[in-house]
Amino acid sequence: MIPHAEELLDTSLGRAALPRRAWLRGAGGKGPAWSREGAHRRMVVTLEGLLAVTSDGPVGLHWEECPEGLPADRSDLPAGVIELFLGEEEQPLVALVVPDEGAWELPEGVVWEDLREIGPELGDTDVAAAVTASGMAHWHRRHGFSPETGEPTEVTASGWVRRAPDGRHHFPRTDTAVIMAVVDSRDRLLLARGPSWPEGRLSVLAGFVEPGESLEAAVAREVQEEVSVGVDSVRYVGSQPWPFPGSLMVAFMARTGDQPDAPAVEDLEHDEIAEAHWFSREELTAALEAREIGLPGRISIARQLIERWYGGPLPVAEEIRGSVRG
Repeated sequence: MIPHAEELLDTSLGRAALPRRAWLRGAGGKGPAWSREGAHRRMVVTLEGLLAVTSDGPVGLHWEECPEGLPADRSDLPAGVIELFLGEEEQPLVALVVPDEGAWELPEGVVWEDLREIGPELGDTDVAAAVTASGMAHWHRRHGFSPETGEPTEVTASGWVRRAPDGRHHFPRTDTAVIMAVVDSRDRLLLARGPSWPEGRLSVLAGFVEPGESLEAAVAREVQEEVSVGVDSVRYVGSQPWPFPGSLMVAFMARTGDQPDAPAVEDLEHDEIAEAHWFSREELTAALEAREIGLPGRISIARQLIERWYGGPLPVAEEIRGSVRG
């Protein structure tokens, strides 16, 4: 488990970490130092981030136990498959990144699943491995060519680097986003709907951090831009990796002063926000029980922020399907 201060959020995808042992990945053209010749465990993920999961019994990643003596030249791996060293927990843990679902034959009792659906059910080791493998799979899918020259890149350092023909190295990137529960002087929570979301689908505000901007400044800017509300204070409460395709969601509680019952329509940034409303706890409870609104699912840090303000689990767990911000 990752240590959390008592006041921080305990998120579904950020609750655990693997001993990554980065020095074992190999670099500078050297082979993997984690030694593929010894016993290890490996899982499978597609370039779209779908994971091989056991379908009978408790939900968990499908790990293949690999004995000693696998070929060091990787001749056992089909073309297009990327071998990614995840870390070491008693023995090396490896992910095989395959092009698509049809490129790998799953054994009986194993199916492809989306991390969004199974994340809350996975154990600590599985969730840490799944988040890493899914995020890296998305990165490999988008970085097969050098952004400088357009030439194909090759995979090195046990899946953690892509090297261009000119010798330049390209490393995985994470896009930082802020996500915030905005609360007014009457202790009401602000919830909003994006233009592409279905009717009734609400969540807290979020946005990407821009160059030259602090996290706190990004919170204040996004709230001002999206709903024309100024915030008086910003407090960090946690973070969660969001590998869809490659973000880190940094969560805050933001306070503002007196506000009308709803932000004026003309004050909304309509490219980002279709509607926004302030909710008391009683109003949110009534709207949920009447099935008038739906909120993000348990895997998201948005749900954790809402329940932190609410004071506990929400009375209705169902969600209205649609785009979700971490």
